[in-house]
Amino acid sequence: MNASGEFLVSDQPPTLFGQRLCDLGWNAALGLAEGMISLRGNRTTLSFFDERSILRQALDLGYRDQLSRRLLLPGGGRAFGLLARLLRPQSPSVRYAAKTFIPSLLTFLERKHRIGIAGEDAGRIEALSEHLARHAPWHEVVAIHPDQEISRRFDLVIVDAKNLAQERRIERRLSSVRTGLVVMAGSGLSAIMPEKPAHHAPKARIGSPRPSFA
Repeated sequence: MNASGEFLVSDQPPTLFGQRLCDLGWNAALGLAEGMISLRGNRTTLSFFDERSILRQALDLGYRDQLSRRLLLPGGGRAFGLLARLLRPQSPSVRYAAKTFIPSLLTFLERKHRIGIAGEDAGRIEALSEHLARHAPWHEVVAIHPDQEISRRFDLVIVDAKNLAQERRIERRLSSVRTGLVVMAGSGLSAIMPEKPAHHAPKARIGSPRPSFA
């Protein structure tokens, strides 16, 4: 399964600004992501389609082509939602953001998974890894450093990138990494960053009851 495959809920998926969007509710979107993670040999890249994406694709045809090959979840703020409804009255009513979708996905995944946090700011990805590991301690959350040789397989890789150039560099580095799903978070995880990065210490394995997800 990939971004051009079976995620569509109808034969005519909603299209905004030339891109097809995944029109699913929260539980269905999280369940779809879980299914993609399980298909390690068939990588899918997920992005959040928002105001920044619209502007980028208008200025960069290469980026527009990249988006067309990804699974796109509708995002954006209130203004984006109003504009989307003006352009297409039946546009997706549910919108997503990295700061809410990623923690929810980690909670939704009840079994242990190996999760990589990739970025170019070593201190930031370490802080994000520690924060997400505390949020869902039954997962193995690993920071993927800029100069690190990546030989391990990951179930899920989250890309933290402050701009498009950084995102492209990280994506090239990850091209040979074995994984089922790559989530392009942009800088959307800034809202969940701890105010002061925790001091690094050896991680202990922490048992945790499996969460319920309604």
